[in-house]
Amino acid sequence: MTTPPGWYHAQGDPEGTIRYWDGDEWSPAPTPAPPGWQDPHRPNNDRFASATVRVFASIIDGIIAIVVVIPFMIDYFRDIVDDVEAGGDGSGVPIPGQLVVIGIAMSVVFLFMVAFLGGTPGKLMLGLRITHEDGATTPPGLGKALLRSIPGFLAALPVIGQVIAILVPIAALIMVINDRPERRSVYDRIAGTRVVRKASLPD
Repeated sequence: MTTPPGWYHAQGDPEGTIRYWDGDEWSPAPTPAPPGWQDPHRPNNDRFASATVRVFASIIDGIIAIVVVIPFMIDYFRDIVDDVEAGGDGSGVPIPGQLVVIGIAMSVVFLFMVAFLGGTPGKLMLGLRITHEDGATTPPGLGKALLRSIPGFLAALPVIGQVIAILVPIAALIMVINDRPERRSVYDRIAGTRVVRKASLPD
């Protein structure tokens, strides 16, 4: 995206400051922005997705995942019950191959939705979009979508993955609540993205 010359907030500068972009490089130092000034390449602060709406988006994603995998979980749970009734503890029951395939397929679908549509099903349904931290409003692309998925991949690791699966979402929620004004989570920090309301994006 080519940025025309003008006054903008430069990434890394303090909030409330601007620099002049001449088309090739920034002016030497930031200057305080005038009252009411709004960077044309950045959504209004009230358009950044709140913690509440992001939690609801995650709940929707979780419900979708549960609905998809439940048919494949029924026999698995039955096998666990049978093992326990036979004197075992259920830990030796293998996870069905179909369940593994479905889980991987869903992860890939969600990954490509984030990369090329700008969100998971929950985010898209609630009018949210994942965009770039530099103000570009296009979907993040495959590279950044993969980076956002790193905590999810780590959560699949044996033993430590269970800890990651619990702590990372909690840390992400705390970051969204406390980060101002962009409300970026750990996923956003890793990938260089932010989550905004679709209504704030240009047509």
